[in-house]
Amino acid sequence: MKRDQIGCALFLLLFGIFVCWEARGLDVGQVVKPGPGFFPFWLGLALIIVSLALLFHFVRKEIVPSTSSQDPWKGLHWEKVPYSLAALLLYALFLETLGYLLATVLLIFFFFRAIEPQKWVVVILGSVITSFITYFLFKVWLQVQLPAGLWGL
Repeated sequence: MKRDQIGCALFLLLFGIFVCWEARGLDVGQVVKPGPGFFPFWLGLALIIVSLALLFHFVRKEIVPSTSSQDPWKGLHWEKVPYSLAALLLYALFLETLGYLLATVLLIFFFFRAIEPQKWVVVILGSVITSFITYFLFKVWLQVQLPAGLWGL
């Protein structure tokens, strides 16, 4: 199992290097004016950093074996993963129709209420405030064209 984990970390490291290398062929641009290679380059760099951390962790764990026999997956709620994926798929399907604001409010509302239940005040205010903050960030500050939907929201 340890060898598989180290192999996976090495694969992610090589993939991150490949992504960064290919992104350099595109115009990376600057933070204030990103080019088409900006996000792939920085995401590839983040993947390299995370894979190096994983590699260090797995190699260290191989050298100094843990005395703990607890299951690291215990207590995780895997049954929520398909619901999250389905919600994200529906979000992608209805984003153009409903518009960014309404679709994002519904998505975050679902996550706050169904995936990790919160109080209604937190659900409503959190989903609305988060949606408007991200709308302001992308539409007004970064001037990204967002889908307006049928109602122009």
